Amino acid sequence: MSQLLVPLLNGLLSRRQTKHESAVDQVPLLVQSLGAVAQDVRDIKAELRVVNEHAAMLKVVELRLGALEDWMGAARPQLHQVVNHVTLLMGERTSRQLQHAADVVAKDSDPGHPESIPAS
Repeated sequence: MSQLLVPLLNGLLSRRQTKHESAVDQVPLLVQSLGAVAQDVRDIKAELRVVNEHAAMLKVVELRLGALEDWMGAARPQLHQVVNHVTLLMGERTSRQLQHAADVVAKDSDPGHPESIPAS
């Protein structure tokens, strides 16, 4: 029986040895693949950092835009009030100018007024 088992065991050991040698031959390929995967992971992390930086910058811009919109909303009624005052003042100025022109014309057309007598 031992004569039967010895060749069988030798065959099993030989096949096992072959499998181990084959696995040992694949180790460098596996190490190379793991290195490539690790580099890909580092690249992805770097890209994610850039994306996070851009997201933070976008958040700041959105906050500034919101503050600007709030400021514009608060300034708009004040601006309308200033425009109304300026329009009123310009109207008053124009009215005074017209009144002054009318007074000048009235003086020139008044025959008893000394300025309306032509110099000879």
